[in-house]
Amino acid sequence: MRLPRRSIRLMRTVAVCCCAMACVSQASAFTGQQATPEQDAAQQLALQAQRAQVLLRYRAEHAACMQRFFVNACLDASRKQERSALAPIDAKLQEIALRARMRAAEAEMRQVQANIAAAQAGQPDSAQAERQSAAREAALAQREEQAAARARQAAAAAPNAAVPSSTSREAAPAAPRLFPAPASQPALTPAQRAAQAAKAQADYAAKQKAYADKQAEQARRDAGQKQAAPLPAPSPSAPLR
Repeated sequence: MRLPRRSIRLMRTVAVCCCAMACVSQASAFTGQQATPEQDAAQQLALQAQRAQVLLRYRAEHAACMQRFFVNACLDASRKQERSALAPIDAKLQEIALRARMRAAEAEMRQVQANIAAAQAGQPDSAQAERQSAAREAALAQREEQAAARARQAAAAAPNAAVPSSTSREAAPAAPRLFPAPASQPALTPAQRAAQAAKAQADYAAKQKAYADKQAEQARRDAGQKQAAPLPAPSPSAPLR
């Protein structure tokens, strides 16, 4: 199941808050009193200058040890004294750095707490969310009911508009004709129909006779052309012996 983004952000902020509180408690265990950032800055500068002087002094002692017979013993003793002199200075510098980290952790924790409070204040409660959802559903149902009522009214008005009244049909004038009506032809008698059929048959027979005469004339022309064709030339006679 995937968590919403707001829940993930809240979980991250709570984790950061826990880390910051652990860092603050650890810093409080090491430091007995809280100094201001200005005091820590001034003390840090003084300690760094003191440390530089210690290093410079023991560097000169290391150079002097190189001129003695027992060089290693002299260097070991000088380095031991140097570490003893630098230890309190380094401890105080670490305390200053730890207090700076503690201030940063406290500021981050306050910012995280403010973010959590703002997120909780901006998130509506469940009752308000339910009321808003119910209001949206009621508005949607009202819109659907209004749309259904309009559809019923339109369906009821459609038949009245589609079917005209009898009085309107009687009062409506006839549309004028764009073209005149064709004249009606008189009906033929049986004798007239028989005469038309005989005439059509005679015309058909005349056409058939004309076609046959034309074919016979063409055949005679073809026969005459064949008779008038020249005879083939005789072949040359064989030579005498």
